[in-house]
Amino acid sequence: MRISRQFATAIVCVGLLAPLSVAPGMVLSAHAFDPAKVFEGDKPSLRKIFKFFFTARKQGNEEEAVGALKYAAEQGSHAAQWKLGRMYQTGDGVKKNPAAAFEFFKQVADGYTDVRPGTPDWQFTANAMVALGRYYRDGVPEAGIAPDRSEAQVMFTTAATYFDHPDAQFELARMYLEGDNQRVEVVQAARMLKSASDAGHVGAEALLGHLLYEGDHLRRDPVRGLSMMLDASRRATGTDSKWIETMQEEAFALASEDERRAAIEAAQVKSAQQ
Repeated sequence: MRISRQFATAIVCVGLLAPLSVAPGMVLSAHAFDPAKVFEGDKPSLRKIFKFFFTARKQGNEEEAVGALKYAAEQGSHAAQWKLGRMYQTGDGVKKNPAAAFEFFKQVADGYTDVRPGTPDWQFTANAMVALGRYYRDGVPEAGIAPDRSEAQVMFTTAATYFDHPDAQFELARMYLEGDNQRVEVVQAARMLKSASDAGHVGAEALLGHLLYEGDHLRRDPVRGLSMMLDASRRATGTDSKWIETMQEEAFALASEDERRAAIEAAQVKSAQQ
């Protein structure tokens, strides 16, 4: 499927996503925070609410802190909606709840047509779409959401092409490569990976290097591919380190001595320039 067609699908589908059926016992709007008891005036500014949130967290008052965020989220703050999504996604100050995280991320993503480049909301929205894409890809049993590759691709495509988000470009490329691997899909994946790699995405650099080394449906460039995998392996952290290192080591084991030597020299030059 061509990216242009996917993007058109994304523009339509994001606005037509069905409302989430909230899981039993999951409360998103109710909270103990009462702005009238904390602030003067009828409606405090978002700046004041976030200041209250950080102060309450510092003092260990998690319930009040979360309540303040939920109040801000109800006022339409994408920053609050995103922060709550991340908190419920990771269990930061609240009980981990993927269903609640999904709903808050969806609140952010649903308003994507109103955000403007260069604003904080632009990044929050792109990040939320990536998070939703991963939830759709893997499913959210707690929210009654089964894995849905099509919805995941809509989210990743919109975030990758509309928001130019490196994580989305990487995830979308992986989806292309998990398909039938026809030439058009590999080429589209390579374009996504190139864009993400140029933005510093370590996984994208490693995977693009692997494609160039293998040369399936692309012009083979083993030295460049190996050097990219070396550079990515050097920069990788956390869970990325293992799969990138394994992929790089397997490629080096198959490469010729001349290819390995040239790739190491190229990677050293790049490292010195960074």
